[in-house]
This record gives sequence, structure tokens and C-alpha cells, in this order.
Amino acid sequence: PVEPMSMNRLNFLRSRNRNGLGPPKDGEPQYVVVHCTGYIKSWPPTGVNLTDEEADNIQGSRYCLVAIGRLQVTSCPSDTDMNSISVPVEFISRHNCQGLFTFVDHRCMATVGYQPQELLGKNILELAHPEDQELLRDSFQQVVKLKGQVLSVMFRFLSKTRDWLWIRTSSFTFQNPFSEEIEYIICT
Repeated sequence: PVEPMSMNRLNFLRSRNRNGLGPPKDGEPQYVVVHCTGYIKSWPPTGVNLTDEEADNIQGSRYCLVAIGRLQVTSCPSDTDMNSISVPVEFISRHNCQGLFTFVDHRCMATVGYQPQELLGKNILELAHPEDQELLRDSFQQVVKLKGQVLSVMFRFLSKTRDWLWIRTSSFTFQNPFSEEIEYIICT
């Protein structure tokens, strides 16, 4: 179980995250989003004996988080963009290697008209123009081979209003640093 104190701290940090709210005010700390992939492990490990003093110093939980943190790619408009553009022009999505949406940023609503839950589980190829599907399929295969390098491609995307929108996406993979297996593809 997670300690209530650590959950309160997490909620505090989440509320302080200004990502998408514009730049912080003078003297205000800056925060970024870090994507963590990991697992919970019992602590101390089985077979490790602690002295009574060490055992007394462990407060609360007998578990720890083993994780790799990576800076989350953001697509927030800058100050100057916010003065001239009132609608978000980009969003973040995450896909499995077959192209299925596994995460969609809420800004997709203003950009392509879909609610995030409408895209989850769909294959991006279903929403690509028939003439662009092969290009998009090839780009997904290529980004997997590039292992973390960014690949950009332009294609037509079917909006909720049934209009074809030209979209430029920059894609890269997230790999498990231990197994080097590709966990997902991020598109902005």
C-alpha cells in the first residue's frame, strides 16, 4: 500500500505542475512531467537482515519503487503562440507497435475533434487517408528500427467532422532500458 503522506505529496506536486498553463511567475518554481516505468519491490529484499536500529529507522512502507524516469515530451504553446493562437494545434498520442492508440492527450478534442476515449484502441491507419496508409505503416516500421530516434512524416487524418486534415507527426519509440524491447511509440 502507498503511504498517505506520499500520496499527498504527489497530489501537491501534480497541482504545482504548470504544464499547459503558461510560464511560471517570477520566483515560482518550474516543474516538468517525468514519465516513469517500473514496478514495486519489497524492501528490504528477502534474505537481507537488518539490525534492530535499521529496522526502527524504516518508517511506514516495506516497499519501494524501482523505476526509470524519462522527461515527458510536451507540446505546449509558448507565450507568443498563446497570443496568436486560441486553439491547440498539436497533441500527444501513444501507440503500440501495430499503431493502436494506447494514450491520447485531451488536446486532440480541439485539434481533430475526437474525445480521447473515442481514439483509444483504434488503429491510426483507420483514420489515415487511403493514399497515405502505406506511408504511415512504413513510418511505424521505420521508427521501430530507429530505436529512439525521431522520425517525422506528413499524412491526412480524418477528423470527427469527416474532413481530411494534413498532420505532421514526429514519432519515436520508448524502449525498456533493461530488455531494450520497445514498449510504445510516442507521436506529437
